[in-house]
Amino acid sequence: QMLDLSKLESGRTDWHIESIDLRHVVTTSAQATAQLFRDKDIVLAMDLPERVPMVEADRDRVVQVLVNLLSNAVKFSEPGVGRVSVGLAAADGLVRVDVADNGPGIAAEDQQVIFEKFRQGGDTRRNRPKGTGLGLSISREIVDHLGGRLWVESTPGEGANFCFALPMATVGSIAVHAETAETEG
Repeated sequence: QMLDLSKLESGRTDWHIESIDLRHVVTTSAQATAQLFRDKDIVLAMDLPERVPMVEADRDRVVQVLVNLLSNAVKFSEPGVGRVSVGLAAADGLVRVDVADNGPGIAAEDQQVIFEKFRQGGDTRRNRPKGTGLGLSISREIVDHLGGRLWVESTPGEGANFCFALPMATVGSIAVHAETAETEG
């Protein structure tokens, strides 16, 4: 993760920008983390529309963001009673993804700190969460690079909802993507 963050911050990351379907990326990410949910007996519910506008992004990097958010949601959910929901919606030129859990939530004073390198919220001396404290920082760097925004909405005791929004692809890029798909198939 340190190497990944260093490359992102220095601009040395290779990006493969293309028009992607976030619905497909969400389901792929959910499949990649399914064992984590099974291991802790946590329910994963997905509310995904049949179709959403395409976004221009790096598919692998967006999967990385989603896997991080899903893994964090599992980490902070109570085994046997935990519930994580993933939503997807489009509005105002953006496609928004929400990953919400019913865990302990995040105090207001920690809601910006958790996106900083090596920082985790809460009393980390007593209840030290496992991890490096880099996942959210990396995720924010990725989403920022893609012209989007990543944030958290939370009330202590009521869980956390990590959200990110990416700009919809332009009409011209969708047409090019569709022509490429037809010639490759």
